[in-house]
Amino acid sequence: MRKLLSIGLLSMSCLIATAQNSSDFKVFTPAKSGIKTTEKLLESLIGEGVVLKNYSITKTSGEEAFGFFEDSKGRLGMKKGLVMTTGGIIALSSKNTSPSMSNNTHARVEGRGVVAQETGYAELEKLINNQKTFDACIIELDVVPTADTLSFNYVFGSEEYDEFVGSNYNDIFAFLISGKGITVNKNLAVVPNTEIPVSVNTINNGSGSSSYKARPSNSTFYVTNTDGHIGIEYDGMTKLMQIRQPVTPYETYHIKLCIADVSDNSYDSGVFIEGQSFVSYDKTYNVLYKKNDKEIEPGFKTLLDNLSKEYKKHPEGKILITGHTDEEGDKNFNMDLSCERSTIVGNYLKGKGIPSDRIVVDCKGETMPAYDNTKELGQALNRRVEVKLTGNSQTYLTKKADADAAITPELSEKSTLIKNFPNPFIDMTTLDAFIKTDVKDASITIMDINGKHVKTIHLLERGNTNVNFDGQSLAKGIYMATLNTDGAKQNTLKIILQ
Repeated sequence: MRKLLSIGLLSMSCLIATAQNSSDFKVFTPAKSGIKTTEKLLESLIGEGVVLKNYSITKTSGEEAFGFFEDSKGRLGMKKGLVMTTGGIIALSSKNTSPSMSNNTHARVEGRGVVAQETGYAELEKLINNQKTFDACIIELDVVPTADTLSFNYVFGSEEYDEFVGSNYNDIFAFLISGKGITVNKNLAVVPNTEIPVSVNTINNGSGSSSYKARPSNSTFYVTNTDGHIGIEYDGMTKLMQIRQPVTPYETYHIKLCIADVSDNSYDSGVFIEGQSFVSYDKTYNVLYKKNDKEIEPGFKTLLDNLSKEYKKHPEGKILITGHTDEEGDKNFNMDLSCERSTIVGNYLKGKGIPSDRIVVDCKGETMPAYDNTKELGQALNRRVEVKLTGNSQTYLTKKADADAAITPELSEKSTLIKNFPNPFIDMTTLDAFIKTDVKDASITIMDINGKHVKTIHLLERGNTNVNFDGQSLAKGIYMATLNTDGAKQNTLKIILQ
């Protein structure tokens, strides 16, 4: 029988407490701290050149399904950020003391009862041949990039590793994006240099069970954790991955962060998203190195000279410098080497007249391969320092402030939903609104025609703003969108999904 849970479930609460105290990998849930804590959590993801306009927690398997994580040792290649799970985060930092941490276990230990079976998400099921999903956790954001490429960093992990690799229990993570120039809900969470969705079966070390005979798949991007050395409960995880997508500056893009169990609701999976890693940039450069070398070769010095000249013409954003290595040799040596490489590049640019407060230096060691480390060419490309010229969110805020200042007094007397377009709509519609500057809390509540709650979208912008509403997973029909400010209802719009 698949995935039998231990009959000693109640004793697991002791394991959870011990694990939390014994691990320097820490998690914090915002659920009991109120809406402002959740806002701070999501705002902590936003880095250079990106503006967060609004968000919604569309679906979770429970109140503890998402929260903050911190790792002072940075063993995932990142030290803090957002964690989303198909179960709960409470027992996550237990150094892999349980071989089968699952949502049902959390349901009983944490006292929230049996989880409903209809907790999947159709958009994820499309990516895996319509297999049934469970315990979906979905967070939606509207963001504005101020440069022509949008990116962020993440790690996907699962208890399904390695026993169920090659089976139907193929838990999945997706990053769906919609907006100008992009197909609605395009998935960006893919195996590097492919269009293959990231899941248990697509990045792994092969099957750990005789029942499923699967060979390793994209193993250069996989890290085993069966010994718990990372300080996290999951048996395995991807290395630090980066998402990149060309975008149009100053346009609004709708993002869905989605994770779910596949085929049943046992054995948790989760995704860790690096804090301040949502960035936008116009240019990216790679400085490459020979093995164990850290000095900048003459050809790359010329590249950096040209970069500094270009930057001085438009010194608005920042220069992000991140060092990387291949995975040969000692991990600590590689981390130090990547830090030396990025520091030397940073100092070189400072020597060319770039102010130090415009330069941000980071290093990832071998935790973030962009190419296959089992091949010589992949190793050569992974020995790199990435240099990015970011957008500047202040430019967007200044432009918006000027536009808001031009609003006539009659229109600015009260907060209101103005219109949505298109209406009727097929996949997505945009709701335009005006929110007074003195409003503390603003949200749009979406209800179906029978009064059933569909979604609450929390608005962070004041003045003129807009919200993308994605109806792809909803039934066709009439929906009601109501604006609420500081606990009071304002007006309602009828929106029609065809």
